Amino acid sequence: MTLVTLDKIVRRFGEDAILDGLSLRVDEGDRIGVVGDNGAGKTTMVRILAGVDDCDTGQRNTRNGLRIAYGAQMPAMPKGTTVQDLVLRGTGEHGALEQRMRALETRMATGDEAALREYGVLQAAFEAGGGYDRKHQVEKVLSGLGFPIADLQKDVSVLSGGEKSRVQLAILMTTPADLLILDEPTNHLDLQGIEFVEDFVVRYPGACVVVSHDRRFLDAIANAIVEVADGTANRWKGNFTHYSKQRDLALLTQARQFKSQREFVEKEMEFIRRNMAGRMSAQAKGRLKRLQRLQLIDKPQGKRAQMRLTFGSSTRGQQGQVAMEGEDLTVKAGSKLLLEQTNFRIWFGEVTALLGRNGAGKTTLLRLLAGIGAPSGGTIKRAHNLRIGYFSQEKNDLPMHGTVLDALRELDRTVDERTLRDHLALFLFCGDDIEKPVGELSGGEKQRLSLARMTRAQFDLLCLDEPTNHLDVAGTEGLEQALKEFPGTVVLITHDRQLVDEVADRVLWVEGGTVRTFEQGLTQCQKVLADERAAARAAEADARDKAAAKAASAQPVEVKKAIETGKVRNPKMFEKLEQRIMTLEAELEALRAAMLDPANYASAAKMKQLQGDEVRLKAEIAEAYTQWENWQ
Repeated sequence: MTLVTLDKIVRRFGEDAILDGLSLRVDEGDRIGVVGDNGAGKTTMVRILAGVDDCDTGQRNTRNGLRIAYGAQMPAMPKGTTVQDLVLRGTGEHGALEQRMRALETRMATGDEAALREYGVLQAAFEAGGGYDRKHQVEKVLSGLGFPIADLQKDVSVLSGGEKSRVQLAILMTTPADLLILDEPTNHLDLQGIEFVEDFVVRYPGACVVVSHDRRFLDAIANAIVEVADGTANRWKGNFTHYSKQRDLALLTQARQFKSQREFVEKEMEFIRRNMAGRMSAQAKGRLKRLQRLQLIDKPQGKRAQMRLTFGSSTRGQQGQVAMEGEDLTVKAGSKLLLEQTNFRIWFGEVTALLGRNGAGKTTLLRLLAGIGAPSGGTIKRAHNLRIGYFSQEKNDLPMHGTVLDALRELDRTVDERTLRDHLALFLFCGDDIEKPVGELSGGEKQRLSLARMTRAQFDLLCLDEPTNHLDVAGTEGLEQALKEFPGTVVLITHDRQLVDEVADRVLWVEGGTVRTFEQGLTQCQKVLADERAAARAAEADARDKAAAKAASAQPVEVKKAIETGKVRNPKMFEKLEQRIMTLEAELEALRAAMLDPANYASAAKMKQLQGDEVRLKAEIAEAYTQWENWQ
């Protein structure tokens, strides 16, 4: 069933049409990844898709009662509200939806078929928001996004910008909806957070539309890719890897067809010119008429010019030698201890990925490596005369005033303007773009300008903090290629797993107050950490089982005596009752999954049967729990 369609959408900003005849359809079960160049109109499209913005011309049509979760619905973050309470409250949609379902259940008891059909539609959205176990769902999502248990009671007014973004993402992920729209959800997440969101989107009971430049993320979640370019949207089946292959093949095919048709037209025109006035003029006129009716194939646009980075070709240091090392390093942020007496090495000529959970101290450590600040204890040893370049994710190296050209000129006023313009063109600043005020640049444009400034100098070692944030796919690929070609040394913080796989020689993992080295890169790092997490979960489960056994063996003397004398029911029967509760809950979970199946809730008869079974199972579970609680 179709949820929402956009038909021939036009949206202008001033004289420019950012969307020009764009059409798109979103169906149940869709997992659509949206890609495109910065400024192509991706966010404009999804805002119109969500119903937040209007189009100038065109039509937006939705299914009746469609519920959409999108960032524009975000509530305020008032002082005195905890993280957990804010996410539980959400947009208020969950409570309203539950009240509506309760009212429908009353009507359904009288055999109201319309109420039955509406209930089936609401069920999927309700379950997407956590269903009747919303508190557990909220805690699970916040934990998956990197909030430890202690932070759930933190006041939202003291959260950092990144933490607020993650809270807003948690609200979206727990809002009851038929369609979830996420715009760059992997920004501000660490690797474990990204993996959690991947799994969440794959399992989401509704449809999802996700704007992202994270290629590995799009490979994991998407069953279709929508490319926004030249004011229109082109849809491709499959994930990002399939899209890339299909698009390259389509461009090649179009180029061949264009060349073939052009050769045909030139040949026909040559015949017409030679014979229009001769004895074969009738044939020439006929061919001319056919050419006039011929639908010409457009010249393929090809891929847009990619950002071309060159980090310098003259670097110091011999590969295999130590460029920098930390000895017994202790690092604090205020009173918080981040690292304690840890040791590591960084080697010349290699790319080292500095990874870890949010808040573990990656950025603080990178700043120290770049020579910004001093550690609380221990030492950082650097090679002699090491030239270090630092790229901050905050982009606080950019001037507050002036134009793009001024921002580059202030680094070296002896360089002529033509040279500066040529350099900015490598970062896709062309024409009037170089006269834009820095304060009016988008996040992606500021990112490119920071990289442009950094590459004007010669460095031996680059410290890069999240350089792919706000870059589109083409920009990320340009950065990837530049890092592969850079002969110097790189220490890189990034959440882009494909970038790490492509360029990193080793991984330094920051967690628990120490730095661990994984010589074989991200694959080894992820495997070891996954094995450790699995072992920890098994140990926790074993500890719970032992605690339960100890509690059972420590029953009060009077209870044990009562069991022995037969004054209470057989403990074996009690075990069977617990097993029955587990079986009933598993049946209820499977039943609710069946109720979310479009094939089922499209059938009134089937839904009536399922809902009757649900009522019966709930009653049996309630009765079993009553027996369990009053067993003694």
